[in-house]
Amino acid sequence: MTLAPPERPPKSPEARRKFGFSLGNDDLAPKVARTVVVDLLRHTGHCELSDDVRLLVSELVTNVHLHTTVPIIRLDVSVQHSRVHVAVWDDAPGSRLLSLPAYGESGRGLRLVEALASRWGVYRPNIETRRRKGVWFAIDHRDRKDVVQSLTWASQATIPRPT
Repeated sequence: MTLAPPERPPKSPEARRKFGFSLGNDDLAPKVARTVVVDLLRHTGHCELSDDVRLLVSELVTNVHLHTTVPIIRLDVSVQHSRVHVAVWDDAPGSRLLSLPAYGESGRGLRLVEALASRWGVYRPNIETRRRKGVWFAIDHRDRKDVVQSLTWASQATIPRPT
């Protein structure tokens, strides 16, 4: 009798841990959101992403605070080994965010999101009533390594000085 080696179990998708927070929409909301997310990243082993994630969370929560009167801001964070995904939700009716604004006085926070995030976008679960909007972003670990390598290379480059 010949025994076949056991079959390997199918490779499971990367484990994901999800966290959700509700914040009062007041002037402390951006600071509380930054603090909670940085602590969460530290406890889940994602310290190297904390500066970028903290900045982007602060921008998105500040946008909700400045541009809506909703009482609650919802913050959802999903952490995987290779990435961090964050969504900031509000229930403001008649939201005007449909695309990235043109350059000007507003929209600079979303330009930061576009520059630092691996991916980003807008969730609009109920487009008919235009209620419940979420702006999300994801930052991948490998993207950060590319940025670090680029910055390291740039810092080693010799820049000719004018004579």
